[in-house]
Amino acid sequence: MSNPFPSPHYPKFKLLILALLSLNAVTYAIVDTLTSAMDALTWLILLVIYELETHGGKPPAAEKTLERGRTALIAVIVWVFFSYLRDSEWLDVGNSLLWFALIALMELEVRRPDIVIQHAAACWMATIGIFAGLLAMAGIWLWRQAWLDAYDALLWITAFGFIEADIFQLLKPKKIG
Repeated sequence: MSNPFPSPHYPKFKLLILALLSLNAVTYAIVDTLTSAMDALTWLILLVIYELETHGGKPPAAEKTLERGRTALIAVIVWVFFSYLRDSEWLDVGNSLLWFALIALMELEVRRPDIVIQHAAACWMATIGIFAGLLAMAGIWLWRQAWLDAYDALLWITAFGFIEADIFQLLKPKKIG
């Protein structure tokens, strides 16, 4: 069985981020609601699946399993969203909508890379806009002194920025037109 995270090629900061996200999920399970804990854990597993799909050297037979897993996790995330909506947790609702937009772009990249290549500039601008919105959400939580939520937001932005979106590639301007 091949190692999905080969040590010479898998940066240590990615492992550190995954460890911090795991601790984050445990923290939510201890000090916050079950919904928040499920939200954190589901996103963590989804991030690992995206990482396996993009860099893990998965065997072809695992592709369908990972796709089904992604779909199930996204269903849980939608359920969490409606829980936030029901409880009128408007910051969480807005934050969830931004993350849905990011996931939609990532799903497009995984399932239809031809469309992403064809519309690279639009996808790049959308990703930059989504990350700007997520940073604004973190800023609102900081302003409201919601420290755990602000830390959580910044940690997830870092995780997706470095692990999934490859922030260094993302910041390179794309040709428009």
